[in-house]
Amino acid sequence: MEELAEGIFKPIFRLVLWILRILQFLAWDLLVSSVGWSIGWFFYRTITFGYFPKESLGDLESCSWSKALFVELTGLAILASLIVFISGLV
Repeated sequence: MEELAEGIFKPIFRLVLWILRILQFLAWDLLVSSVGWSIGWFFYRTITFGYFPKESLGDLESCSWSKALFVELTGLAILASLIVFISGLV
């Protein structure tokens, strides 16, 4: 009986695992690409008076991967720093 239950539920668990992996990819892509790029883009555009990055805010796809990663990680670091700073005030 136990083997029968395992045989029935194993495909269901595999399907659920694939769905969760797809959701994880989408969450990562949305978080890093959208939020990180936006915050980093505004930060660098402000401190360089509009010279870096040359791409517009909605033009992430035409940016090189190394520049995009740099701007995205900077944006996420700024976000994390603000959260830590404001948490210390509360």
